[in-house]
Formats: sequence, structure tokens, C-alpha cells
Amino acid sequence: MFLYEKKLQYPVRIKTPNPKLASVIISQYGGPDGELGASLRYLSQRFSMPYPELKALLTDIGTEELGHLEMVGAIVHQLTRKLTDEQIKTAGFDTYFVDRTTGVYPTAASGFPYSAASMAVKGDVLADLTEDLAAEQKARVTYDNILRLSDDPDVNDVIRFLREREVVHFQRFGDGKRTRGSEKELLTKPGGRLTRPPGFVSVRPSATKTPYRAARSGSAPPCPHCSRPA
Repeated sequence: MFLYEKKLQYPVRIKTPNPKLASVIISQYGGPDGELGASLRYLSQRFSMPYPELKALLTDIGTEELGHLEMVGAIVHQLTRKLTDEQIKTAGFDTYFVDRTTGVYPTAASGFPYSAASMAVKGDVLADLTEDLAAEQKARVTYDNILRLSDDPDVNDVIRFLREREVVHFQRFGDGKRTRGSEKELLTKPGGRLTRPPGFVSVRPSATKTPYRAARSGSAPPCPHCSRPA
């Protein structure tokens, strides 16, 4: 169960409304690399994670991402408070306003509503952790892009905090992958028994000659398409 604390992880105090900026930042609410997808990804991956320490890591980061979702929603809300009709029109916010008024709706900046297709849950340790590493970097890039477009110091202060947390999450997932991402761990089922799937072939280098080396030594069979050795 989750315990809700009635305060944001980092304060959001924006003085100047800016619907145009809000229409960009909302991508981190419901866009393909946003906080909604991040929280659902990690909180869903944890169920099939076989290692208690990684299950705890996914739970910790997943719940923190819910807090970040709340912060992004607060930014969008404060940027769109008390707008005049003229501000809505001149900022190009009218297309959003006509459908949602100033409600905070999970959508990308491009206008596409949130879709679970933008996140992945594979049930495999290495696949999920690799997905998580990429997700944190994509979120970091999105925050970088927002900072390039924003000149509001109140907004930028919060965005920088969120960006820093993406970097920390990336480092923590990297630590988890290093400790549990070996070939042995990749092939270990949740029960803890190492099993190799049918037809598994190790990719480790061996002392035997490769076909190329055998061909170079003249021991390979003739090539069927020409008179020369293979």
C-alpha cells in the first residue's frame, strides 16, 4: 500500500501563466517518455522481478515517479490558471482548451493521448532493466529539451530537479543491472534454478578453429559455387 504525504517532493511556485509552455511540458505528464508511463512501467515490472532488492528498487522509483507526475501536473496547472480568452488564442492553446478547458489531461505535446504502448514490461531481468535505463535517458533528454524552450526561472528550477532525479534513477538501475545482469542471472528462473533453453548455444569464444580459420588453413571442404577452396 502507498501512504500519501500532502506535499510535493519539490515545491512548485510559478508566478506567470504561460499556456504555450504548458502545452510543451505536458508531454512529461502523459507523453511517450513521461512520468505516468515511468511509474506504471516500474510498478508493473516489480511483480515478476525475482530478486528482492530489485523489486524494492522498482517499487521505490515507481512511487517516486508518481510524485513526479504530481509535480508536472502542478506545473501545467499553475501555467494555465486564470487565462484570458486572448491568451488562450494567441498561445495556440485553443485546440487543447476546446477539449479539456484547463484540465490536466495525460497527453503528449504532439496531441496524442497517453498510450501504454509507449512502455514495456517483459518479465525478464535483463530486458526490463535495459528498458528502464533507456527510459530514464529519454526522460532526461525531454527535460533537456524543455529547458531549451523555457525562459521562466520558476519553471526551470523544478525541471532541473526532475532532470537530476532521472540521472539518479539511471545510475541506480545501472547498479542493479551490473549486479544481476550476467549471463547466469539472465538464464535463471524466478525459482532460482539455472536452466538453459532447448537449443541454447554459448557465445563464449572457444579454443577450436572457427570456419574462417579452418578455411585459411586449407582444411575446409571445397566451395560448391566455385573451384577454389571455401
